[in-house]
Amino acid sequence: MTNTSISTGHAGATNGQADTAREAARALIESHQITTVQFGMTDIDGQVRGKFVPADFFLDSIVRRGSSIPNIVFGWDIEDTLMDCFTVSGWQTGYSDVVLVPDPTTLRPVPWEPGHAVVLCDVRNTDGSEVPVAPRTVLAKQVQRAAALGYRLTAGYELEFYLYRETPESAAAKGYRNLTPASPGIATFSLNRHSALEDVIGAIREGMRACDIPILASNTEYGAGQVEINIEHADVLTTADRVAIYKNGVRRIAEQHGYLATFMAKVSTDAAGSSAHIHQSIQRLDAPARNAMWDGDGPSALMRQALAGQLATMREFTALYCPTVNSYKRRVPGSWSPVSAAWGTDNRTAALRVIATDESTCRMENRLPGADANPYLALAACVAGVLHGVENQLDPPPPVAGNAYEESGAPLPRSLAEAVDAFGGSTVARGAFGDAFVDHYLASRLWERDRHREAVSDWEAARYFTRV
Repeated sequence: MTNTSISTGHAGATNGQADTAREAARALIESHQITTVQFGMTDIDGQVRGKFVPADFFLDSIVRRGSSIPNIVFGWDIEDTLMDCFTVSGWQTGYSDVVLVPDPTTLRPVPWEPGHAVVLCDVRNTDGSEVPVAPRTVLAKQVQRAAALGYRLTAGYELEFYLYRETPESAAAKGYRNLTPASPGIATFSLNRHSALEDVIGAIREGMRACDIPILASNTEYGAGQVEINIEHADVLTTADRVAIYKNGVRRIAEQHGYLATFMAKVSTDAAGSSAHIHQSIQRLDAPARNAMWDGDGPSALMRQALAGQLATMREFTALYCPTVNSYKRRVPGSWSPVSAAWGTDNRTAALRVIATDESTCRMENRLPGADANPYLALAACVAGVLHGVENQLDPPPPVAGNAYEESGAPLPRSLAEAVDAFGGSTVARGAFGDAFVDHYLASRLWERDRHREAVSDWEAARYFTRV
C-alpha cells in the first residue's frame, strides 16, 4: 500500500479543525475498542469501494496522509466490467493512483461488525487537486454554491427495500427469480407483519442508531417483504454519508439474520417499486434556527423559487434520480411514482409533494428518485435544482389538485435512453456540475444503456422463441 503526503480533513476545514477531528477520531477508536477501520468512497453507481486496515495504522498513517487506490474505481461499471470510455480512467491513464482522503468527521463504530469502525473519504489526485467526478465532491460543490448565496439545505431520506429469505448464493442460483419473500403477500403498515420481521428490522433500526444514523420510523410497505425505514434530516452532505453507510449496513445485517436485502427499483414485474423519497428544507446561514421555506403564515417566496427550480430541472436531471435501466420499470401511472414534473400540496401522486402546515414541518418531498439512486448524486440534483430556481427567481406552475397521473404536465423520461439524451443536452447541468462530471456520468449511462440493448432477456425468450 502506497500513501501520499496529502493532509486530511473535510472540505473547508482549517488545519486546527482537521487536527481536532483527528484527535476525536483517536478518542472514538480507543473508547469503542476499535481494531479495524473500513474506509472508502462511493463510485458513480453508489457502491462503497475501499479497504480494511488495522486501527493503529489508520490513525498513524492514513488519517494523516490518505491512501492511494487505482483510478479504476471510476472506470468499472456496476459489475466491475471495464468501461473504456473515459478520460479520468482508462488504459490511456495507465490506471494511475488517486488518493482516498478520510474525512474524520464521518468516522463511526459499526455495531453489526464488533471491533470495526467506518469512515468515508473524499478523492483527490496525487497532486492534491480534487477529482471532479467523485460523487461526494459533486455534492460538496453544490453545498458550497448554496453557502455562497447564504443558504444551507437539509434533507431527510425515506428508503424502501425488499427482504428475501435467501442467501447471495441461493438467489444467484435461482437467477434472482422466484425468490422467497421475507413475508408473504402485501400488508402495508401492518404492525403484526412488522412484528414478525422485528428480529431483522429492529436490528437494522437499532444498529443504525448506534452508528449515529438517526432513524425516525420503520414500517412494512406495499410489496411482499418490502420495508421502509426513514432517516432523520440533516445537512445534505451528512444525509448522503448516512445513506451510503446505511445501505451497506442493511445488506450486512440482513445477511447476518438469514435474509437478503435489495435496493433495486423494481424487483419484478408484479412487485411494487422501491423509492427514495427526499424531504428538503432550507435555512439561511444568518438565521439557522428558522425554516426559510416558511414566511409568517405560509410558504415563503424562497420556497416557491426552490420548488420551481426543482421542477424546471427535473427532466434534465432524471438520469441522476433514476440511474439504471431498471429505474424506469418503477415509474408508471398508478404506481406511487411520478411520471410528470408536477407538484401538489400533500399530494403523493405528484413529483414534488409540498407539506406546508407550519414552520417546523414545512418542506418539499421529491418523490422521483428510486432506491437505486446514488444518494450523493440525487441530493446534488436536488440542490442544483433549488439553486437554479433561486438564482433565476423562478415561479412554479399551478399545483395539481387530485390525481397527477390524469393531469397534463411536463412528461419525465420514460427510459434511461431518454433520460441520457435530456442530461447530455442540459446547459443547466453543465453549469452546475461542470463538463468533467457531466461527460463522465453521461458516458457511464450510455454504457449502461448499451449493455441493456445487447442483452437478451427472459421476456424476449418466452415471447419469441417458438413464435417467430
